[in-house]
Amino acid sequence: MSAQARKAGGTNVDTVGLDALLIEMSRESQNLAEHCGKIQCSISAMLDVVDHPDLGAEIRVLQDIDRIQQTLADIAAILVVTGEHANGALVLKDEIGSAIRLESLRRRLGLCEHLPGDAPAPDACDTTWL
Repeated sequence: MSAQARKAGGTNVDTVGLDALLIEMSRESQNLAEHCGKIQCSISAMLDVVDHPDLGAEIRVLQDIDRIQQTLADIAAILVVTGEHANGALVLKDEIGSAIRLESLRRRLGLCEHLPGDAPAPDACDTTWL
């Protein structure tokens, strides 16, 4: 069955409502904005007790985190409004899912099968944790 035929055929397991997807993406963006706020507070608290040689650079980092937080909150608000106007449109889960690198995000958005007892697949990570 072609993609067009599946889109026209109504709701099935291969599609997801665009409105529901946008609302869930809004929740993800809002959660990330809240995490940025917590990171900003943590860094600020650490800077209060550390004698850092370039405090100006650190303040710019805090401002960048604040900008990321505000942008994510704005994107969350845009997604809610957009979701309210989606009018039951359907999108193919595979098309959306293939654009997402994080398996855990695909699962949270309901774009891939998740059987009870399945362990989440590890997400790629280049960060070295100390």
